[in-house]
Order: sequence, then structure tokens, then C-alpha cells
Amino acid sequence: MKKSVISVFFNSIMIIVFFAGCLIEDVEQPAEIEAGQIFTSVLNISAIAEEATNPHHGIIGVLHPIGWEFESGTFESTDPETPSGNMILDPDSGKKWICTEEQFLEDSLEFSSCADIDTVIGINDGMMWTFLMSDVGDYYDADAVHEVTLNFNTENSVNGEYPIGYITTVNTWGMLDFLNSEENVADPNMTDTSMNHIVNIIGGTVGVEDSNQLPKGYFISQNYPNPFNPQSIIEFSIPVSEFVAISVYDLQGRLIKSLYKGFLEKGKHKLIVDNTGLRSGIYYYQIKTENFTQTRKMTFLK
Repeated sequence: MKKSVISVFFNSIMIIVFFAGCLIEDVEQPAEIEAGQIFTSVLNISAIAEEATNPHHGIIGVLHPIGWEFESGTFESTDPETPSGNMILDPDSGKKWICTEEQFLEDSLEFSSCADIDTVIGINDGMMWTFLMSDVGDYYDADAVHEVTLNFNTENSVNGEYPIGYITTVNTWGMLDFLNSEENVADPNMTDTSMNHIVNIIGGTVGVEDSNQLPKGYFISQNYPNPFNPQSIIEFSIPVSEFVAISVYDLQGRLIKSLYKGFLEKGKHKLIVDNTGLRSGIYYYQIKTENFTQTRKMTFLK
């Protein structure tokens, strides 16, 4: 799948953005919605080359506010030989196209060397990715356009303005290496994004910090202070009770120390990183659960 258009039909102002020379051609979405409404996006995704040998599933990542939940989706193609179908949650949470094949096979709760999409692209606090795919894969012509409709439940929304983002690619390993590149159009191995489409949410909860409020999504903070010496604090939250591993790695991906490894109740948590075993430099720290992985950088200075 190759081009994206997102559109939402509400009683509100519509945003329509047109792009040229990239996979994501145009984006439609409302400027404002009320919490609890279904956020419906319509994406037109076109192929940049014919696929005649390996049937591909369509892949879409949506960056949205924490608390939104994917409800349903469908797709149709202008190619009469390509079947229509449904969009579903990617059971691998995007890892099969974010990681290389070797990284995917080695990926575990204890360690992941896969690229971190949040670090590569950069996201605001309060946002999370949902990765989707078509329930069937097929061949398609170079001029095929796939219309994709996505529905998100916004009931658990916090008031404010949020930059919605979209990413699309072919179903291939390590596609972040081809992010927004036209060097491999003939293959095709290209990944494109369309970011910072602002939506204002009204009628939801007010975004006031409440330590007793259970989180509605996964989150790990930037450590503070950063750079640090001798200690730094990392805050994180998990929406379900589960096994959690939080570890520190050097820039070569070698495990330096385990900060936590075990079962945790759902909620907000805090841990302290000290300077034990660290030399001055940049490190990665990573939270990993069965359904979530995120990596951030921190700096220790002696």
C-alpha cells in the first residue's frame, strides 16, 4: 500500500491537506471533535509500483492521543482484481516492518535491538501508535489506489490539541531505513509519513495530574534530570497488570544493567537510575512488556 488520505465526517471544520511527490497524497480530518465521538479517518493509499509476485498486506500506523482505541476499519481498491476487506490490529504491533528479520526473531521481553519509531520520528507526550494491517493481501497494479476507512473510539480523551500522525509502507522488514526516501521507488521499498495534523478535543477530562488515576495507555517519561549524576528518575505507566522489563543499554545495544524485571500492577510507577556501572556517555533505556516496547536516550556525566 502506498498513498494515504485521511478524512473524518463530523459536524465540524474539516482539514484537507494535499501532498505531492510522496506516498501520502492528501489528508482530511476535523479540526475539532467532542470526546466520545467516533474519529473516522479515510485514507487513499496508492501503489508506486506493480506488485505481481508477492501479495502484500496493507500496513498503516496511526499516532493518536493515549486513551483512543481502534474500533474497526475497511478498505477498497480501484483495482478490480484486488479484493476488499477489513483493517485489523497488527498482531505484531508493527514489529515485522520496523525490525529487520534478524532483530524480529531475537526480540524478547529482555532485549530488543529493533529501531524505536518514537525516537526515529519523535512524538509528543500523551501520544501513542496503533499499528493496523489489512486482513487479506493481494497483487495490485502500479496505479491502484486503496481507500481505507478507520474508526477510533475517543471516549477516554483528555481535552487539548493533539498532532495526529500517519505512516504507511509495504509489508517488508526494516522499513524505517527507507523513511520518506524515493531512492527505491522501483523496488518499491519506501516508507512515508504525514504528521502534525492538529485536532482539538473538547468535552473530555481536564488534563490535570492525578496520581490516583489509572493510566489508559503505556507511557515512559524522559528521565530527569538529564544529563544526570549521580541519580535520575524514570516514570512510567502500564494500563494492565503484567510482566515488565526495564533495562539500560550502551549505543552498541549491549545490556549494561537491569533496572527492573518482574510483575507489576497496572498504574503509574517510578524508579531511580544511579551511576553504578556507568561511564560518562549516552545510553538507551527501554521498557518492554508483552504488548509494548519503547526506548529513550539518557546521558550520564561524571
